[in-house]
Amino acid sequence: MIFPFHSLAIRWWQRAALNNLVMGRYGRAEDYFRKIERLEPNRFGLGHNLGLAALAQERFAEAERYFLSELERYGDTFIRFKSLGDMYYIWGKPGPCKEFYSRALPLCESEEDKRQIMHRISQCAKPASFEAAMKSYALLKEGNAKMGEKDYEAAEASLKAAVKADSCNFQAWNNLGALEMNIKKNIEEAVKLFEKAAFYTSLAGIHGNFRKAKEALAKEKKR
Repeated sequence: MIFPFHSLAIRWWQRAALNNLVMGRYGRAEDYFRKIERLEPNRFGLGHNLGLAALAQERFAEAERYFLSELERYGDTFIRFKSLGDMYYIWGKPGPCKEFYSRALPLCESEEDKRQIMHRISQCAKPASFEAAMKSYALLKEGNAKMGEKDYEAAEASLKAAVKADSCNFQAWNNLGALEMNIKKNIEEAVKLFEKAAFYTSLAGIHGNFRKAKEALAKEKKR
């Protein structure tokens, strides 16, 4: 039974969990999701969010269990198929990756996501292309680690190598844009890089970065 106090706590934990997930604090996000799980283990969407937290921490088998369970319990949706495709992509499993991206594609409503999914399906069909995609993902992680260490020159080199290996690596394009915007203060170049990132994803955060960079560039040109 869920008491009124518990309902308030769950709503607060849900907000805190999602905020931490967006900010990349995956362990903290998972802690809040676990609090919710203890009070309301069958809460709709909780398994999906726990899967996202596990995936972000590269606990692939655990993420797989959550995502497949959600699919079995609640049925076919774009986001469930795409999440499984993303997971198998990062996990380095081209067969199931291609399967779930192919199932997601007819349900996709975003042109940006369609471009990403079609690109990745093509990569899965060719061993050399998939190997390049995995190399790109490894370089993205390397670049992100260097950014965390504030070694921006090394971060930029890794991220540029990442997009050279896979032009669809929107996270790498986005992070290159962030370096230009926030570190090098080159807003015009940042706009170009954020645009490349937004071309392959509908994620609101990346489109928000693109919009903010364009607004900053417009203000700069008015001076």
